[in-house]
Amino acid sequence: MSDLEFLFHPRSIAIVGTPSDPGDMSGGSAFLHALTRSGYEGDIWPVNPKASEIMGLKSHPDLMSLPQAPDYVICCLPASLTAQFIRDCGAKGVKAVCMFTAGFSEATEEGRKLEEELVGLARQGGVRLIGPNCMGIYCPGTGLSYYSESSKEAGGVGFVCQSGGNSSHLVLMGGDRGIRFSKVISYGNAADLNEADFLEYLTQDVETEIIVVYIEGVRDGRRFLKALAAAAKAKLVIMVKGGRTEAGTRAASSHTGALASSKERWDALCRQTGAVQVSTLEEVVDLIEAALYMKPPKGRRVGIVGWGGGASVTSTDACEAAGLVIPSFSGELRQELRRLSSGPGSSVGNPVDSPVVTDPSLLSKAMRIVANSNEVDLLLMHMPFAVPSAADSEWRRLHRETVIGTSRSLDIPIAMVQPHGATPESSAIFSVLQQRCIEAGIPTYSTATQAAGAISRFIQYHMWRSRE
Repeated sequence: MSDLEFLFHPRSIAIVGTPSDPGDMSGGSAFLHALTRSGYEGDIWPVNPKASEIMGLKSHPDLMSLPQAPDYVICCLPASLTAQFIRDCGAKGVKAVCMFTAGFSEATEEGRKLEEELVGLARQGGVRLIGPNCMGIYCPGTGLSYYSESSKEAGGVGFVCQSGGNSSHLVLMGGDRGIRFSKVISYGNAADLNEADFLEYLTQDVETEIIVVYIEGVRDGRRFLKALAAAAKAKLVIMVKGGRTEAGTRAASSHTGALASSKERWDALCRQTGAVQVSTLEEVVDLIEAALYMKPPKGRRVGIVGWGGGASVTSTDACEAAGLVIPSFSGELRQELRRLSSGPGSSVGNPVDSPVVTDPSLLSKAMRIVANSNEVDLLLMHMPFAVPSAADSEWRRLHRETVIGTSRSLDIPIAMVQPHGATPESSAIFSVLQQRCIEAGIPTYSTATQAAGAISRFIQYHMWRSRE
């Protein structure tokens, strides 16, 4: 196992610069609140020379007065005080420091010089640095957290993230869709430990099955290429590159001091290594959902069974735009579907848009007929718009359970699309459906575009793996 394992299992944590005001929830107080809420069982030591107690915990005046060397220290001091702080860490025997403090290479030339000085001091003292300008580590398995709303439940997704805000955002978005994380690392300016270090660690980590990387710039291009290639051969790696445009590059430089490479070079890097590139964190969650709940399709042929002619058309367009294939059904398959219903408004050529969809028993038969035809590799179910209606609640429940029950007997994977409006009532209907489908192992999306994009990338990854 990587020599970074100690970072994720600290027996004691000190928060240097914790505010003495209990109402101040910025900086050190936010870290302290997150750790106590997450159930961290080790020692937590607030450090503030102006307080004897903070949030019910004994406060110490400085790092050197702690009863022993903490395994992990979170620094919330002003940048001007950090050089002496790092000297004290080395003298005390601290193993690792999360530098929440900002104002270094991302800010000014003076800040860049100070950052270099900190790295030199840390190496002299045998201290590893995360950051500066970062949130550090979220590891629910050990109760280590920097955001109080993060789930206490661990899962199989690891996240290497140069941005603190994006790291919390992905954890929250994923939580709503049943996605749980093994380790999340917000590493900021990467003055010492960088993206390659953490990527190498997650590649070896048995608790991590999927790796997500949000990156704005690379410290060591050759090493990162090697680490990314090794990771993608072992696990699904999902990549979001911040700063792909000219304006984005400027923003990345001011955010973490990153020097971003060209879009073309980055695209080639992902193609070469097999990392699956997406544009947004929302697309990350969509793809993770497909990877967690869908068995890999054998090909790109999609059979659509849905409700509404317009919805069928837009679903078809979304699939084709994402590189999926909507094959026309054979005459034999069409005839078999017509035996279920041949009334007005029926369409059985793919998509299947027919009154048969309104009858749960006929819907189940139609799903089986299409799935067993050997003419498609996966099913995309497009359910009715989630308009709140008490009269429809039982009808919707029957349809949902029909799709879930039938999916268990199919040899091909299935995904669900359930459009919904912006009202709290319609969102609640969608949430119930999504949670129920997640429990049943069916990825569920609010638009066909989301579903098609995620499924296409999922297939792309497995095709790459097969070639490799």
